[in-house]
Amino acid sequence: MGRMKEEFMEMREKELNDNINQTNYKMSNNLTKTKMKKVENNTEVKIETKKEALRRLYIENGLTEEDIYKDKRGFVIITRTGIDKIVSKQKITVAYEVISMDIEKGYCVLKAVASMTVNGEARNMMSFGESNASGDQSNLMGGGKKFPVAMAEKRAMSRVVLKIAGFYEQGVFGQDEIVD
Repeated sequence: MGRMKEEFMEMREKELNDNINQTNYKMSNNLTKTKMKKVENNTEVKIETKKEALRRLYIENGLTEEDIYKDKRGFVIITRTGIDKIVSKQKITVAYEVISMDIEKGYCVLKAVASMTVNGEARNMMSFGESNASGDQSNLMGGGKKFPVAMAEKRAMSRVVLKIAGFYEQGVFGQDEIVD
């Protein structure tokens, strides 16, 4: 039975590799990670692993160990100073629009629109930031409860900057968006 399973697995792997090659992808497999190379115009273009992409993004944006930490829940967080470095390095502009706000009730929702230029081409992104200081629905802690508009702005900025700069697709969050 073991030999049949091995033969089946070899056939299946060959079939998968043939399918991948037919769609212009080549796969090389290590036991720990799979990397793929896409072939464009007979030139192989490396597709990065998540770890490689994060390392490249950290370097491109001038981030240091102080700007990044791994949350105990398993995801990566960029601090507020890290977000500011990304904005500066990538020359990102951010504009805000109030969607909903009631200072008396302590809530605010802002829309943030970010723009940057990549290889001479304009890139735009939109996201939202919210804060609520009241009751069971509160997503603010400590002194933040006194500043719902500022917290909504910080969250909107973190989200839109990380999205436009390519961090969100790697599962990275901003310090301002995390609620314990």
